[in-house]
Amino acid sequence: MPIIARDILTPARVILQDGGSTRWPLTELVTWLNAGLRELPMRMPSSTSTNFVLAMVAGTKQTLPDAYASLIRVRRNVTGVFPSHVGSMAVTPIVREILDAQNPHWHDPVRTPFRPMVRHVMSDPYDQRTFYVYPGNDGTGQVECVLSAIPVAVAVVGMADPEDIDSYGMTIALQSIFQSALVDYVLYRAFSKDMQLAGAADRAGAHYGQFTATLDTKAALEGMANVNTTQTQPNS
Repeated sequence: MPIIARDILTPARVILQDGGSTRWPLTELVTWLNAGLRELPMRMPSSTSTNFVLAMVAGTKQTLPDAYASLIRVRRNVTGVFPSHVGSMAVTPIVREILDAQNPHWHDPVRTPFRPMVRHVMSDPYDQRTFYVYPGNDGTGQVECVLSAIPVAVAVVGMADPEDIDSYGMTIALQSIFQSALVDYVLYRAFSKDMQLAGAADRAGAHYGQFTATLDTKAALEGMANVNTTQTQPNS
């Protein structure tokens, strides 16, 4: 179930005791909400994960579309045209240094011919929007990926009254479990505005701590419930 923007802004105003948006205009809170949306995939890529079929370009190097922040995993080759994609050969991760040592010419299509389907994928945590495939693709292949999307910002342009809370009925493409975390992020930025006032810095830090704790807890639970690990497999 997606989140409604005003369901984040309304409790934030209540906690700030600023129902009239006098100290913190709604447009300002929206700016901080959008900042929180940008931080989510950076701190927890799975919070904005989506399944995506990527049409590959010719070569070993592949780049994500602009709407995506990072690659989480590549699952399989697929054939056909949306919405009738058909699954094909699985794709497995491999350590690039091992492949480099075994086949230093794997980027060269003369020595290692490019093919329609790939067997292995390599990614780099320092270059999260780029990944490499082996063998290099001939430009006709498609792979099913799990990507971390960049959330679409809440826009105020064109609103009749951006300070009317009822104007913020647009949906945010996130699970509702992240609603409280985003409220905490907005409050963290709001109290940061008043750092010179007694207690404001502590409240800002507390809300940011709650924001990060919520994401850390969710990430830990995901790791415990990962069906790809033997610890969570039922006894056979």
